[in-house]
Amino acid sequence: MRNVWVNDHATAGARLRLFCFPFAGGGALAYRPWLTQFPDDIDVVPVNLPGREQRFGDPVIDDLSAMVEAVAAGLKPFMDRPFAFFGYSMGALISHHLACHLQQAGMAVPVHLFVAARRGPNVAGHRAPLHHLSSDDFWRGIANYGGTPTEILENAEYRALFEPSLRADFRLSETAVSTGLPKLFCPITAFGGADDPNPVPDELDDWAAATTSDFAKHVLPGGHFFLRDAGDDIMRVVRDALIA
Repeated sequence: MRNVWVNDHATAGARLRLFCFPFAGGGALAYRPWLTQFPDDIDVVPVNLPGREQRFGDPVIDDLSAMVEAVAAGLKPFMDRPFAFFGYSMGALISHHLACHLQQAGMAVPVHLFVAARRGPNVAGHRAPLHHLSSDDFWRGIANYGGTPTEILENAEYRALFEPSLRADFRLSETAVSTGLPKLFCPITAFGGADDPNPVPDELDDWAAATTSDFAKHVLPGGHFFLRDAGDDIMRVVRDALIA
């Protein structure tokens, strides 16, 4: 039976799997360019979260603990060999908490955690929350983040279609508590945009305290969605770290 969390991207012959977690409102398609950019023995496995793309009809999850439990169960069959996590913004939050959950449970843990566009776990957020706002105010806040296509922002039907999953993602992110988590044993590499106001590049430094292993930081051109313009640079760093 097909696993709804990973679709058909995981193969039996992989030496290592790279699970990729999307930003708020995003989905597995954000990582489509990655599928052909890694060696054949590394599976790039975009994670399909409920309520979007192929899982559009599934109930959304707006609580981080519930999301971690669900993802851990969904990915368990594919953690039968070494694996790494890459998470972007909300995806970084989910992948970090998931890695801590696996470590605390005595399960297999990632060999490397890559986080992008997310402040360190002990750095307080400095944007007013959006998830509780009226629809109009919510979408005004979303527009301020940048990265949302104009055709969605200007179309009431599209907004109504995508609002439940996007609002759930923001509630998950804005109500999450990351302080007090255990230090991971694996290396952490953090990426940020030079012009991103949230997080600013200095707020990535706190990730060094989230591991007992090595830490690296890369600041790339762009704002919060620097993935779109600097994706090749991110892939190069991730690929080199996993091949080494």
